[in-house]
This record gives sequence, structure tokens and C-alpha cells, in this order.
Amino acid sequence: MQTKDLHSLYLQSPKLNQLNILREVAANARITQAELAARCSLSVAMVNNYMKDLCNSGLLEYNRKSVKSVTYHLTLSGDRHLETLQTELIGEMARMFAGAKEYIRTRIMNQASSALQRVVLYGSGHLAQLAFHALESAGISIQGICDDNPERIGNDFCGREVVNPSQIRFISPDAVIIAGTLNTEEMHRHLAALSERGIELIYLYKSRRQDNPTFLKAGSEPLSYYNNRDQANSFS
Repeated sequence: MQTKDLHSLYLQSPKLNQLNILREVAANARITQAELAARCSLSVAMVNNYMKDLCNSGLLEYNRKSVKSVTYHLTLSGDRHLETLQTELIGEMARMFAGAKEYIRTRIMNQASSALQRVVLYGSGHLAQLAFHALESAGISIQGICDDNPERIGNDFCGREVVNPSQIRFISPDAVIIAGTLNTEEMHRHLAALSERGIELIYLYKSRRQDNPTFLKAGSEPLSYYNNRDQANSFS
């Protein structure tokens, strides 16, 4: 029986479950099936079934010293299979990354009232990274990266220094692309003031007419490969 987790749209495939289990065993031969279940977002019963199948296929072998002491080891075939699955997953991730960039680019263009040339990107999380590459591939000049989280100001982000949002008014961009959580009421007021000065505000995680996230919550992983489904073959 699978664990129940409805927080992700991603459907985990049997091949991905194999990959996760093999990778965990390769890193720790003494890992228990309960630990595997927790790490791979599966039930213990499901992990047990996978372990049996992997052993029967000659990809895993085990050494039982006692009822409570079992170690698992990848065979040579298991090592090769793990490498094959990892290479396949990287290719799938690259395709999903390209698709996410295209989605974000389209989302930005659909919200913009006119052609964008100079923008400031608000946010320095994973969604902002996708937005950065989407904007660059569209030929839009990113004039600055800002964040109102004090711990991120001054840090490097995609080769740029993260600055305080107070600098936006001096840059005077066509638009601010908001790909991060607005942490303070002051930031909301600051953006509203920029909007009154004619600087467009474009939200990636919600539209101007919606309060709920429609793509990804700011700062979250763009795509999760470790949630809990076992039915859909998401990469083949």
C-alpha cells in the first residue's frame, strides 16, 4: 500500500522508485526497509515488494546475519542499472526544465501589457532561478535581482548580487517580475508605490485576479521527484 500524499502533481513511477531505492542502498548498505520507505515516500510493504523484485532480478543481493541485521548490496548489474536510470532521469529533468522555462516565459508575456525590455526580478529561490533563465532566453534584460529577506541581500544569484528592493526605483524597469514571497507588509506597499509610478507588476505564482497559487508556491522546488505515486510512468 502506498503512502498518501496529495501535495504534489507529480506521479512517481515504478522506475523512479527503483532508482531511489538503489541509490539509497548504494549509499548505505545497512539501511532498513522502514528507512527506505521514509526516504522514498513509499509504504514499508511497497519497499519490501521492490526489494524482492530487485533481488530476483539480480540487481540486489543481501547478507542476513540475524533477523534484525540485514545488509543490502548492489550487484554489478545493479550498478549498471542504477547508472542507466540516473542518466535517463537527468534527460527527463532537462526536458521538464525546458518546459517549465517556456511556461514561465508565456506566463510573463501574457501578463505584460506591452513588450518588456528591462525588468527587475524579485525573489532568489528556485522559482526565481527558472524565471531568470526564461527571461534571458526571451532576450529580456534583467537589470537587477532583489529580495526583502535580509539573509539573502548581498548573496550571489545566477552571477548577480541580490540587492534591497529599495533600489528598484533607481533602476526604473519596465516591470518587476515577482517570483518570491513578499515577506512584509512594507514590501506590499513598496510594490504598490512602484505600480503607481507606471512600473508593471507581474506575478508568477498568482495572477493579478487570483489569490491562490496557480503554478508553484514561491521558494518551493519547481518539480519534485520524490513524492509518492507508483502508478504513472513519468519517464520511460
